[in-house]
Amino acid sequence: MYYSEEIIEEIRSQNNLVDVVSEYVRLQRKGNSYFGLCPFHNEDTASFSVSPDKQMYYCFGCQAGGNVFTFIMQMENFSFIEAIKHLADRAHIALPQPEYSEEIRRKIEEKQVLLEIHKETAKYFYANLRSPRGQQASEYLIKRKLKENIQKLFGIGYSNMDFADLYQYLLYKGYDEELIAKSGLVIPKKKGKGYVDRFRNRIMFPIFDVHNQIIGFGGRVLDDSLPKYMNSPDTLLFDKSKNLYGLNYARTSGKNQILIVEGYMDVISLYQAGFENVVASLGTAFTHQQASLLKRYTGEVVIVYDSDTAGTNAALRAIPILSSAGLKIKVVQVPGEKDPDDYIKQNGPEAFQRLFDQAMGAVMFQVSIIRKKYNIEDTEQKIKFTMEVAQLLSKLDNEIERDVYLQEISNDTKISAQSILNEIKKYRTIQRRNTNTINQYSKKLETQPKDQFKTNQAPSTMDEKNGLYKAQKNILSFLYHNPLHYPKIKPHLSYEDFTDPVLMKVAQLMYGQYDKGLNIEPAAVINHFEGLNEQKQVSKIFGEEKNKNQEFDIEKAVNDQIKLIKKANIDKRSRNATDIYEIQSLIEQKKQLEKLYINLISG
Repeated sequence: MYYSEEIIEEIRSQNNLVDVVSEYVRLQRKGNSYFGLCPFHNEDTASFSVSPDKQMYYCFGCQAGGNVFTFIMQMENFSFIEAIKHLADRAHIALPQPEYSEEIRRKIEEKQVLLEIHKETAKYFYANLRSPRGQQASEYLIKRKLKENIQKLFGIGYSNMDFADLYQYLLYKGYDEELIAKSGLVIPKKKGKGYVDRFRNRIMFPIFDVHNQIIGFGGRVLDDSLPKYMNSPDTLLFDKSKNLYGLNYARTSGKNQILIVEGYMDVISLYQAGFENVVASLGTAFTHQQASLLKRYTGEVVIVYDSDTAGTNAALRAIPILSSAGLKIKVVQVPGEKDPDDYIKQNGPEAFQRLFDQAMGAVMFQVSIIRKKYNIEDTEQKIKFTMEVAQLLSKLDNEIERDVYLQEISNDTKISAQSILNEIKKYRTIQRRNTNTINQYSKKLETQPKDQFKTNQAPSTMDEKNGLYKAQKNILSFLYHNPLHYPKIKPHLSYEDFTDPVLMKVAQLMYGQYDKGLNIEPAAVINHFEGLNEQKQVSKIFGEEKNKNQEFDIEKAVNDQIKLIKKANIDKRSRNATDIYEIQSLIEQKKQLEKLYINLISG
């Protein structure tokens, strides 16, 4: 699919990166940039930066980076074209009728067929449940008191015991075997050709995305065999770390909160009891992507995990992740180590509502868990309890909130609020010191010269290809940060000398801009690349900072790297040359290359 450069750039310019990222990540301004916790990996210290000037983001922790299209592609698991459509809608820009390249057309058609396969599979499982073969599964659902209309709403079905039941059905429906395999619904046979069904003799729960499209399945066994629950693997449609079961209904419930439970049955049981604003993670620890997804639809969440040890630990792990997304958090603990489904069946919706009304804040929940570890009647244990709570409260940025909890802890322990506050201040000082150390280290990593800028040695044979790539990337970064040196370098280094195809295209774009007397806009350059990996690759060129204190070293490094690039290009052409005059010309060029030296210091 193809859109003109002009329309892509208009969409990018109308979607300010800081505003878009702020819909997913809580950002704080520091100097000319904004910082927050990276949504792509778990971290405690903000290493994710957004530059308003460059309209680019970069994480010092996981090295994720790019422009607004890259960010949406990473956050939403979108293709480049899907990101264009999403951001065009956001900016109220009408897209023209697109043209299709063969490769893009194939990818779009493949995704569409996979959606059709999942829809057809859901119908098949649903019909199975209502056939004689699904009698045991149907009786199980009746035992769990699930009403027929709720079963239908959630599309609950049954996968037969036969090894290749679904596989043969999808083949019969005319779907290509390769695409059936890519759906994740089948797995290769251990012996011989062909496939067998991934899900067998399980109650099946279709997993919908927020647009009500079926992107995967979860299956529950009917006996005591393991694993008790099984999810679809990650596919072109499905990434369990980026989706939430039930969100398609919860987001339209009209409630100002969303409840988070652990499993499929908890979601369905709560929904049936009238709590329609409920979601569950998909067999994985709660992730930053899931927290960011929730932030799009609510400002407050209520964790309703099981009250056993595993559920409590899961809640404790989820709290900082949800907090980092800017969500207000409450916690409900179901008594008697029961899950919400069992509790509602035994006590009714009204009893659960009373639990819900008594939900405690995330901080007091954490305090209550810490309290269980100590006997505060014992002086020594009271001190340990108070110090651990002080460490917890030191992480709160809101002073009013911190003061409220401080008073509650003081009243509970009879330790003066001032003494607890002094401990909090100590912990906050340590945290600031650690944060400053990490920031200084990150800045040092960002600004220090690369290996090629530190040594005059030729790269080893094993590292030659990698060294060549680094040389090309470093030269482009140098040209971006030092545009005044472009007229000196261009006569000796053409964009065609770059051997990496992505870097060659970047060089061509940069040379074209400089030849017109224009500045380089990194985010606009990234627009020319559709693949997420390519966009990340390009973003690293513009994330480098020039070193202002070692002019001479950089001059020599630039010359060494240009020679390395030119030599690689000449060697490549030599291997393909057949004409004697061309070979002689290349030999002469190689000799002249040894004499090359570009003086960057003098005019």
